[in-house]
Amino acid sequence: MNIYDILKSIKSKAILWIMESKPYIWIASNVIPYIRFNFYYTKIRGSQYKKGYGILKPGHIIVSRDHNKLTSLLVGGTWCHASLCVGKGDSSDFEVAEMTHENYGKSEFFDICKTADRVAILECEDWDKEYIEDKVIPTCLSLESADYDYKFQFGIKSLYCSELVYESDPEKRLDVSPEDHAFLGRQYISPTGLYKGKNIKIIWDSDE
Repeated sequence: MNIYDILKSIKSKAILWIMESKPYIWIASNVIPYIRFNFYYTKIRGSQYKKGYGILKPGHIIVSRDHNKLTSLLVGGTWCHASLCVGKGDSSDFEVAEMTHENYGKSEFFDICKTADRVAILECEDWDKEYIEDKVIPTCLSLESADYDYKFQFGIKSLYCSELVYESDPEKRLDVSPEDHAFLGRQYISPTGLYKGKNIKIIWDSDE
């Protein structure tokens, strides 16, 4: 092992040690989510929201980013948040399931867009309609009791945003990239990893 690998290993261990500490978890829950380096609105406009909403359907994966939030800088990669569409319109209690610092969230597509500068809608080409209705959405809804995972570890007791999407796929049909965008020294499923999945199709991107 060369000096570069040794330093990289030390850095990764230090980051993981910090992430497992109680002060970090408190800061990550009560401070970091509210820090934004801009006092103006996010960039998504009503016309973009309407176009995306017209395309959205249950089973779609949503990735988003606020360029000015501290969390965007810490997460790494192009996208900093991922969520799953579980319903649409008045026939559903809520449209989007997501994991945030407030744990399992029941949101609307509008909630995602109003806090983002860029949003994309993704589709897994190996999730057919029957699988989405019978497996993906019921599995996602069954994870409602999960807490937010500040350690970014696999397991359903606690989940981070993109892990909720990943764990909602019980047959693991998603062919996604487990890249270490936050330099933790281990693999995990990130929002950008979902976006780069080999069987992921980009349905809509607000920047295009």
